[in-house]
Amino acid sequence: MEKKKTDKNIDKFNEITQTLPEFTDNFFYSGMTNKSILTALAYALDLQYFFQFAINNYAYFPEKNLKEITLDDISKITPVDIDTFTRWMRENQKLSDRTRARRRSSVSALYEYLVNTERKLSYNPVVKSTKIEIDEPEYVTYLNFQQQDILLDCITNGTHLTKKQLETHNAVKTRDRAIVFLFLDSGLRVSELASLNIGDVVFEENIMDSSENQNYVYTLRKGKKQHSKKPSKVFFSEESKEYITEYLEERAGKGEKLKDSSPLFITGEGNRLSVRGIQDMVKKYVKAALGRSDISVHKLRSSFAMEFYKSEKNLLVLQERMGHKSMAATNIYAKASDKEEAVIASQNWRQTRH
Repeated sequence: MEKKKTDKNIDKFNEITQTLPEFTDNFFYSGMTNKSILTALAYALDLQYFFQFAINNYAYFPEKNLKEITLDDISKITPVDIDTFTRWMRENQKLSDRTRARRRSSVSALYEYLVNTERKLSYNPVVKSTKIEIDEPEYVTYLNFQQQDILLDCITNGTHLTKKQLETHNAVKTRDRAIVFLFLDSGLRVSELASLNIGDVVFEENIMDSSENQNYVYTLRKGKKQHSKKPSKVFFSEESKEYITEYLEERAGKGEKLKDSSPLFITGEGNRLSVRGIQDMVKKYVKAALGRSDISVHKLRSSFAMEFYKSEKNLLVLQERMGHKSMAATNIYAKASDKEEAVIASQNWRQTRH
């Protein structure tokens, strides 16, 4: 099912890119090698949307179809033209600030590639256009440690699972606990976790001092700049190590020959567990354990960020752990955490009179 959906997305991506100007080819097939097919498809749709707008609305733009647009054509686009585009999306299309900002960013990414990588253009007009401000959320939806314990108990012991769910639970609980705990322990993105191989997992043991042990995975982080293809270390705790080790020993005990190139997390059929498979698994346990539908895999990452910041109060370390390119993204968690703690601390405000 997952493969069929992926194939459908690939077909859609190929269909869209075939309508775009030739100068976008390398952007998609070289500049986006680390992007998922869904991300690449989103960029393709955004650029198709922008170029169609340019043909229909820029007075000096030639009356061509999308495929016929040239580098010379887009070199004439100015920051004012970009502002016209973003204003049109707001006033005529009634699009949200977040959607407008994403489409503006997609256009900018293409220009940055053509300017800095291929050096076929001299400047990026998006840079000097008006930035779209997106309101930061006032709070972050996440699971605190107590709620995390309830979720993990559900996975470990089958608490609150239905009779039907319990029929297959023993076959997957070791794997599922390793996955969910790793999310809560490390801040990995779901795409990063799903792509891990056994060889990406490192346990460094210090025989003289166990407190110096290091456990981490090597992964290409989404937040890294496009030209950086060097894997990053994402650290995790001894408890995560125990769960991962138990899961791998379970697989070996069933006769599987574990190789460095083998997927770290697999289905019952031995295939790599997909992003969708992980999402559905987390959704099942969260619904059973907590009766909630607002906690996605990404919210497990948010749960790590919130509890880590509460404990460490170190934004720079959190930024590195989350793999954020921008401190602004990390600061969302710091602000939400500080606000939450301030509200809790104010509950006995009347006592300060005495």
